[in-house]
Amino acid sequence: MIENLWRGICIISASEDAFSAGETIKEKLKSFEIPVVHYRYKDAEIETIWKCYDAIVFVMALEGATRIVCKYAKSKTEDPAIVCIDDKINYVIPLLGGHWGANDIARELSVILNSTPIITTAAEIKGKLSIERIANILIAKIINPENIVKINAALLRDESICIDGIDVNVNFPENIKVNSEECSYIISLRGDKEYKDKIVVWLKPLKISIGIGSKKDVKMEEIRDGIYKVLERLNLKRERIGIIASIREEVKKIADEFNVRFRLVNEEEINNFMNPCLTPPSKTLIEVGLKGVAEISALIAGGRNSKLILRKIAISRNSTIAVATYEGE
Repeated sequence: MIENLWRGICIISASEDAFSAGETIKEKLKSFEIPVVHYRYKDAEIETIWKCYDAIVFVMALEGATRIVCKYAKSKTEDPAIVCIDDKINYVIPLLGGHWGANDIARELSVILNSTPIITTAAEIKGKLSIERIANILIAKIINPENIVKINAALLRDESICIDGIDVNVNFPENIKVNSEECSYIISLRGDKEYKDKIVVWLKPLKISIGIGSKKDVKMEEIRDGIYKVLERLNLKRERIGIIASIREEVKKIADEFNVRFRLVNEEEINNFMNPCLTPPSKTLIEVGLKGVAEISALIAGGRNSKLILRKIAISRNSTIAVATYEGE
């Protein structure tokens, strides 16, 4: 789970002891190749952090973290996974978004930190998947959340659940039947289909926009190979790509190979683009007068409601890649 937190983890610590613990946690997470930032509570812009990271780890008393969470929590589909850790790193407690990753994060952190996880949600206590976790695995949006409780209850009872219209290769438990409609409970990615006398949760697979940052002398095969590696990391087929964008016009060759649209972005667009979730520019980008390339290109290409899901990563010595989701046509 932790290695799939492509938008990163933000650690927020309250006291000096907590800050030392937070630095220890940050150091332990370095090997997972995901962005990890650490703020003292007094310096943290929590409203922005809330929107920009997959998970927030509060290193403080549970009571303090709860008060903070109450100010910002909105809904299951919008809030990040929230985990609380004491400043002695003895306990790891999912506080918000248990079904949306917080429970898995708490378990994995507890192993990494040699701590004790405190899990209280019924499905996770029994090691069951939830509809929210399934949607996250499939990189899809839940269309009718009112049926979540019914499907989760069936999953908890080990009843047969059918997933219809799946386009990724995932190993699900035996009670989850892939690309079938014989069950009473169905998770469907096929918006054009009707299911008579079934309880259905509808998922909409999200398209992805890919942003490429590169030096002038980059080889196109480096970018092509990088895209395939990212698709493998996200467990997606190439058909999920909706658009590829770059400041380099020659990247259009790659978009043509993938039979998707190409969006050429320019320096003015990049430097006028505003998004609080962007990774700060590297020293090299600052020297050439750019605030970013890969992430901004992906977000511009995805459109107004696009969401960054994979912060920029290096795919070669000469290029970076970032991925955003959008709902598509």
